[in-house]
Amino acid sequence: MNLEKSNLYRLPWSMNDNPIAWLEVTDICNLKCEGCYRSTLTKHKPLEEVKEELRFFKRWRNPDNVSIAGGEPLLHPEICEIVAYIAELGMKPIALTNAAKLTPEFLKELKKAGLAGFTIHIDSHQNRPGWEGRTEEAHNELRQFYADMIHDEGGLYTVFNSTVYPSTYESIPSVVEWGQKNFDKVAGLVFITYRTAATDTYDGISSESQQVDMSQLGYVTESFDEEFVSGPEVYEKIKSICPDYEASGYLGGTQRHDSYKWLISAVVGSNHGVYGSVGKQTMEVAQTMHHLFRGTYLAYLSSSKIGSLTFLMWPWDPVVRKAYGRRLKELVRHPGRIFSPVKVQSIGIIQAPDLQGSGQADMCDSCPDMTVYDGKLINSCRMDEYRLFGGLVNVVNKQKVKQD
Repeated sequence: MNLEKSNLYRLPWSMNDNPIAWLEVTDICNLKCEGCYRSTLTKHKPLEEVKEELRFFKRWRNPDNVSIAGGEPLLHPEICEIVAYIAELGMKPIALTNAAKLTPEFLKELKKAGLAGFTIHIDSHQNRPGWEGRTEEAHNELRQFYADMIHDEGGLYTVFNSTVYPSTYESIPSVVEWGQKNFDKVAGLVFITYRTAATDTYDGISSESQQVDMSQLGYVTESFDEEFVSGPEVYEKIKSICPDYEASGYLGGTQRHDSYKWLISAVVGSNHGVYGSVGKQTMEVAQTMHHLFRGTYLAYLSSSKIGSLTFLMWPWDPVVRKAYGRRLKELVRHPGRIFSPVKVQSIGIIQAPDLQGSGQADMCDSCPDMTVYDGKLINSCRMDEYRLFGGLVNVVNKQKVKQD
């Protein structure tokens, strides 16, 4: 395995200086994804409450972009007003959506309001009407439908994410191949490893040391006896189809020294194929320069703005040097391709919180997906624990308790 922390740039993000703010505008959804971490308790947030949270983010988070999430954010009746207010505050509005409600007409309204892009969640465990029982690879047809729609409107950053289950792990290469065939339409892919806690194994204990009914949490199952897929395993699976893929940045865990909770990469290529990746030196320069000149760290940037510029790093970045060499060889063989735009396609891997033997979860250090709850920044993936039980829930292994 080539995945060594010495070859990766530890992203400089922190709680109060982070490129991403996670804004939850509703907990209503039109799909029921397996392992969803949000229950419907409060429905749509009022616009003024949303605006207050955005001002909180602006003051205390310093984000480059705002991930508009839910639930399904496109169901919020004032979503265009929310998008416009984010843009007014000088942040990039990014809609995290299943896109089931997205139409060309709605897309035009969102773009007019100032939307910068989409992160679209599509996978085979979403129970989409008409797509039940179809494979992960078959869902590339649906990904293509939305990629074409957004590309036709033009100018919007588009990422596709999917949850990786043990049953879909082998399908990762098909999604990567699809993305690389759409370099001009797809700015990035994100793979999120599935995690759950099983009530036949664990009991939940609230912050007041009271036992709680964990089955109320959407990301808890009755039982689960499969091996979870890890971030490094996803990395190796991607390399099996794209040998020139390399990660360049990472975030570790809060409990384990050997965690790879976020792995960030940028693949350089064009519609003619992949040239290679960027290395940790380029990732460090990109983050540092963006913070120096824009005042924020970098999360989303249109690949058309930085494609060929990555080759300027060839004297300092050996990974970029290899990619640049392949580009030059291609131009010797096909001089006419000098006019073919070079683009960067990001590939992100997120390893969801892992339960430890202590009952604590190994979270993402400097978590990018923190949201506002009761005037505080908390991990968005665990907000239902606050909403249902008043705080984070620890777990205890039932078998260990019996042995003790």
